[in-house]
Amino acid sequence: MIQKTVILGLIIVTVFAVASCSKDEGTGPKERILPSVSIITPWDGTTRERVVDVTVEAEDNKGISRVELYVGNKLLATDRTAPYEFEWDMTLIADDIVTDLYAIAVDVSGNSKKSDVVSVTKGPSIAPVATLTGPSDATEVMQGYLLIMSGTATDSEDGALGDANISWSSDLQGPLGQGMVLNYRGLIIGRHVITMTAADSDGNLDRVPVNVTVTENDQDFAYIQEGTYTIGPPLFAERTVTFSRPFIISKYELSMGDFLTNGGKDIDDRVKDRYKKFEDKQVGGYIYPQDIFSATYADYPAVFVTIYEMTLYCQLLSARDNLIPAYSYKDKNNVDSVQESKYAKMVIVSNSDGWRLPTEAEWEVAARGGSNPLPYPWGFEPPAGRCNSLSDPNPPDMTILANGRGISPVESYIDFPSPYGLFNMAGNVAEMCSDIFTGERPSGFDQVGWSEEDQVDYVVKGGTWYMNGIDMQIPLRGLWIPFDPNKAPSNKDGWNSGFGARLARNLNVGDPAPWE
Repeated sequence: MIQKTVILGLIIVTVFAVASCSKDEGTGPKERILPSVSIITPWDGTTRERVVDVTVEAEDNKGISRVELYVGNKLLATDRTAPYEFEWDMTLIADDIVTDLYAIAVDVSGNSKKSDVVSVTKGPSIAPVATLTGPSDATEVMQGYLLIMSGTATDSEDGALGDANISWSSDLQGPLGQGMVLNYRGLIIGRHVITMTAADSDGNLDRVPVNVTVTENDQDFAYIQEGTYTIGPPLFAERTVTFSRPFIISKYELSMGDFLTNGGKDIDDRVKDRYKKFEDKQVGGYIYPQDIFSATYADYPAVFVTIYEMTLYCQLLSARDNLIPAYSYKDKNNVDSVQESKYAKMVIVSNSDGWRLPTEAEWEVAARGGSNPLPYPWGFEPPAGRCNSLSDPNPPDMTILANGRGISPVESYIDFPSPYGLFNMAGNVAEMCSDIFTGERPSGFDQVGWSEEDQVDYVVKGGTWYMNGIDMQIPLRGLWIPFDPNKAPSNKDGWNSGFGARLARNLNVGDPAPWE
């Protein structure tokens, strides 16, 4: 009987124990796995000064609740969000004083772990060491062709430095970009000192220079790198423009020969009778030559052409070259249009690689050679003799268009190129841009200036042959003209001997230039 009672008691105890465990299963026992924690920077035994960036790495299987940083056994700060980063100001610490740092990580279950102690001495920190691996000194490269800049850097406190700590610059062109490897095609012509700069977390620098000569390329285009540039000076306040994609731009103004040959019948039909508009019935003759739209003027700029006709020409070139057309057209209600009679304006198609007129910002960067604060494309010298304008006392090989003066061939004044190797960026003909004139400078960046008006004017840059030398300055707008003078009731001056064009098109970032 006693034996049965004992057995029954054991059964009851066992059942109670199982029930108790079952009841507690919802919350479970406290998780006991400790987090891991370590100070990544600064390194143990290093010397630092000023404000030091402290980086802590902490992990846990359930998650980190917070990381605490202790300096000299005192809590400095707490960070609850990865990455765990702190700023430690050493300004008030005397030189040669050694301070211990450690971090404590607390996980979501309340478990904590202390890192190893890191000892830091107050004093001047050691600069990083930059190692340039390319290009070699005295390298020569043609404008628009690939130059690979590469290097590595190490720091006694930070260790191996990454892309964000390495930058490149040119004494002729300013900042070029960042990274251990930088591919660059957009250097201006000239002798550059390219400098690789490595910066550690304490602001210490190491610089390595290398000499690179950029020569004029063997192509018809210059290459402008994507990136951020400054424009405006010396006439206006400095402002930045950013190109998200590189572009190429013609070295020469569009010639009448190319315009007629590549435009074909579509273009020829539009301009074949335009000379009749030059007739002066009072004198019984023509103000301008009847054969201006002929092979006689093949080497001269395409003039007496509207912006609308220039965009049609660009569309034809894009189709010929299997490129995405650059333009779409809008009617006066800003609705996409396919009927010529309703065209009121055009806009650049996003992500197009087709031929087009440059934007005002692109034109200005191309003319000044990046961010150079030049007043004129060739430099700081006055225009006299350097471009086709009223400031030139002895204009060479002039076509007699008006008052004994006029346009010159597109290959004139080739001794005075822009830093990218572009010719006649000032004078001869003012060049049409893809920007709707909005009154602000510049009208467009990557996106072209836009207006809701049903009739708009477009920006023209560079100055004409019949303007004064001071009008040749890069930041100035020469004029602004209507999209199509046939449909512009207030401004008929949409073509004359002073309006021409220069073509451009976008490339994709990282793609080789078309000639590579």
